Amino acid sequence: MLWTSAFLAAALLQAPGETAPPPETPTANSTNGWTAAPTQWFAVPDSSAASWGFQNFNPRFGVQHRSQGYGYDSGFTAFETFIPLYQEDFSWLAAFQGNFLLDNYGDIGFNAGLVERHYVDAWDRVIGGNIFYSHREQGGNDFHQIGFGIETLGNRLDWRMNGYLPLGDDFEIPNSGGGVTDAVFYRRSLLVNFIADKPLAGFDTEIGGIIPSTLDIFRSYVGFYHFQGDYSRDVWGVQGRIEARLQDFGVLSMAITNDAVFDTNVVFAAGFYLPGTKPNSTPPYGRSQARMAEDVVRNQNIVIDRSATTEPVPARWADGTLIDVVHVDSSALLPGTGGLLLPVQTLTEAQNIAVPGSLIFVRANGTYTGEGIVLQDRQALLGEGIEHRIDSLYGSFVLPTVTPPEDITGIPSIVNAPSHAVTMAHNTQVSGFQIANPGGAGVFGIGLSNVSADRLSVNGAALDGITLVGVDGRVNVTENFVTNNQFAGIRLSTSFAEENNQFTVSDNTVLGNSGLGIGLTTRGQSSNSLVMERNLVRVVLGPTDDRTVPLIQLQSQDSSRLSARIENNDIEDSFNRTDASPDEDPYYHQLVVEAANNSRVDVGLINNRLVSDRTFLDNNPRNGSFGVDLTSADVAQLRARLEDNSSSLNYAFSELFISRFQLESALDTNTGELFYFPTANFFETIPAGTIDLP
Repeated sequence: MLWTSAFLAAALLQAPGETAPPPETPTANSTNGWTAAPTQWFAVPDSSAASWGFQNFNPRFGVQHRSQGYGYDSGFTAFETFIPLYQEDFSWLAAFQGNFLLDNYGDIGFNAGLVERHYVDAWDRVIGGNIFYSHREQGGNDFHQIGFGIETLGNRLDWRMNGYLPLGDDFEIPNSGGGVTDAVFYRRSLLVNFIADKPLAGFDTEIGGIIPSTLDIFRSYVGFYHFQGDYSRDVWGVQGRIEARLQDFGVLSMAITNDAVFDTNVVFAAGFYLPGTKPNSTPPYGRSQARMAEDVVRNQNIVIDRSATTEPVPARWADGTLIDVVHVDSSALLPGTGGLLLPVQTLTEAQNIAVPGSLIFVRANGTYTGEGIVLQDRQALLGEGIEHRIDSLYGSFVLPTVTPPEDITGIPSIVNAPSHAVTMAHNTQVSGFQIANPGGAGVFGIGLSNVSADRLSVNGAALDGITLVGVDGRVNVTENFVTNNQFAGIRLSTSFAEENNQFTVSDNTVLGNSGLGIGLTTRGQSSNSLVMERNLVRVVLGPTDDRTVPLIQLQSQDSSRLSARIENNDIEDSFNRTDASPDEDPYYHQLVVEAANNSRVDVGLINNRLVSDRTFLDNNPRNGSFGVDLTSADVAQLRARLEDNSSSLNYAFSELFISRFQLESALDTNTGELFYFPTANFFETIPAGTIDLP
C-alpha cells in the first residue's frame, strides 16, 4: 500500500516542466562520453570508478548540529555517514546511512538504516524506501525504535513519509524520579498518575521542493505529523521547513513545528559534509538522477513525551512490587475485606488478611484497645491524620486521606496492648499513632534491618518506649513524643554482624522516662554512623528520687566503629530539693560517650545545651556529676570535636587502660570547665576540622 501511494504521489507531483526526456541508450561512442557500467558491489570496485572504488557515488561523512524540537528537549550533534553498497548505472542504488548522536546533556543515541532508491526514467523521478533502527538515551533509560520510510525525489518537487514504531515498554521512569502528580485509593490499591518518558509511535510527511529563481539553492517543504502512545495525548501537528544547500558541502535549515503537546518549536540546523552528494560523473538524464545519494530526511531522534500519564496505573513500591492497601476503621459498621469501602475493624483482622509488603492504613479518630500488632516484612503501618510520604517506583507522593480533613480530631490510638503495642519486622515503618500503657514496649524489634518509627506518641509503657535491639541497615527514630515510660525512652543497639549501619535519631521529645532518655550501643564488627540532632531530653526528679543512668548514652564495644554528630540538642534535668532530700544530689552524667574494647569512635558535639540545677559534692566540680563525660578505655580510640556547647555541669575527659584519646583544638568555644582524668598530659590535641562527621 505504501509503495502504491509513493508511485501515485510521484505521478501527481510530476509538473509539466518536469517531463522526462525520451529514453536513450548510452554507448561508448555517445557524445556525452558516458558508458553504461555493470552492476557493482562495495567490495568489488569497478576499475573505471573515479575514486574510493565506487562507480557513481562516493561514501560521505558529515557533522550536523540541530536545536531542540518536538519530542526532544535538547539540541544534539549528529556525526553522519552515507555509504553506497550497491550501484547499477544510475538506475539502482542501495546504501547504508548511519548517525551517531550526542545531545547537549551528554546522552547518546544512534540510528542505522538501509536505503534503496530506483530512478524511473519515464517520470524523471527517484523512488525510494528505507528501514532504520534507532536508539536513544534519556533520563537514565534506553529507548529503541524501528523506522521505515518512502520517498520520491524529483527535479522540482519531492514527497516523503516516515513511520516510527518504538520497541519495549510503553514508558520509562526518569532516574530523577519523574514525580507522581495524583494519587487516589481504589479498592485495595493506590492508583497514580506520574511523570514518565513515553516513546511515541507515529509518522511524519512533507511535500515541497526548489524555490523558483533561487538557482537550486533553496528548497521549502510543508507537512504534518501524528504521534501517539497508550499513556500520552495524541499529537497532531503541522510543520514547515526551508533549507539552503551551499556548494554541495553545506546545508543550513530552519523548521517550525506546532502541536498541542509539544507547542511551537523553531529548529535550526547546520551541517557540513565531505565529499558532498554529487555523483562522480554527469548522469544521462540530469538533476533527478544526481539526487540518488542524498541523505534520507527523517526524524533522527526517537520522539519522547515527558509528561504525566493520561491513565492512572496501580502504584508500586520502589522495588517494583504492587502496593497492597489494607484499610482499618474501628468505627466500621460491618466486618470488611480491607478495601476502601469495606475496611476491617481491628488491627488483628488487618494482619490476618495482609501480606508481606502491605500498607496497613488505619483511619483517624479510632481507638484500638487491648490489642497490638506484629508486622510482617516490608509492611508500613500508617495512621491517618498526619501527612505520609510514599516512596514509589514512580516517584514520591503524599498518601491521600479517606476521612475529610474537617472531621479528623486525632490520629488513631493503641491503648492497653497486652504486650508490645507494635512489633517490627525487616524493612518496616510505623508512623502516626498514639500508644498508651502497653504491657511491654511501645515499639519493639529484635534482630532486624531497615526500620523506621516516626511521629508517634508513646506514653506509660511497662518497658521501654521504643526499643530496637540488634538492628542493622538504616534505622530512623524521628519526631516522636516518648514520655513517662518505666525504663528507657529510646533504646537502640546493633547486631554483632559486620554491617554498615546508619542511625538517625532526631527531633524527638523524650520526657520523664525512668531509664535512659536515648541510648545507642554498637557491637561486634559493625561500622556505624549516627546523626542525633534537635532532640529535647528532660527529666524532673522528686525530692527523694534517685537516678544513676545518663540522659543520653553512646557506647561502642568489641571492635565496632562509630562516627556520630550530636548537634543542637537540649539536655535538661532538675531536682526538686526539699528538707527531706538526701545531703548529696543524685549522681549521674547527662551525656555520656564511651569507647571500649578495641572500638573506634569519632564524635562531634556541636551547639548542645546541657542544663542542670544539681550541685557538686562538697562544692568541688571535679567530684560531681558532669554534663558531658567522654571516656576511652581498654585499647579503644576516641576522637572528639567539641564546638559551641554550654554545660552547667562542665565536661569530663577520661583516658583509661592503654587507650587513646584525641581532642580537636576548638575547645575554647565551649562554655563550662574542662576536667581531664587522670591528667591533661594523657590527651592529644589535633587540628580543628580533622574529624569527618556524618
